[in-house]
Amino acid sequence: MAAEPVTVLFDEYLAAYARGERPEAAEYLRRAGAQADELAALLDGFLAAAPVPEPTPEAVELFEAWEQGQTPLLALRTARGVTRDRVVDAIVSALSLDPAKRGKVKRYVHELEAGLLEPRGVDRSVLAAIAEAVHAKVEDLFAWRPRPLAVADVYLRAEAPAAPLMSAPAEPEEEDEIDRLFHSGR
Repeated sequence: MAAEPVTVLFDEYLAAYARGERPEAAEYLRRAGAQADELAALLDGFLAAAPVPEPTPEAVELFEAWEQGQTPLLALRTARGVTRDRVVDAIVSALSLDPAKRGKVKRYVHELEAGLLEPRGVDRSVLAAIAEAVHAKVEDLFAWRPRPLAVADVYLRAEAPAAPLMSAPAEPEEEDEIDRLFHSGR
């Protein structure tokens, strides 16, 4: 693939920035090929002088969710009144998955929402289905990493355990398409 002219890439980046988008500099640098250093210098100069755009109400909402320990995915989904089941159904439908595996998809969606599953390892098609279901951009779903738990939260004391702490190990499931979609980075 031939590198694109630096001036064209720079103009494209500026136009996206002016529209209020968050263009990914790394993508533009990749497209510049051997001229990436030249484009990087232009982008650095522009970003150093450019006014910081006002955050959108959605960005403020996502930051507040992050500050409270929620993931952006969970905040967007709940703020828009979208149920987890609707997100799961959207994934199953969009990817033509076996409806019998719906429960497994739902567990993975829960892990994503709880910050227990690294979004970078999830297949792009799954992320696109989730974004469409919650009416958002993929980048917004995982804008911030979940905050680490405070030590006090991890070591809560209870008077008596409500249930046995250990249970019989479950039979390991054989890896299937669902696992590969949610762990494609492995």
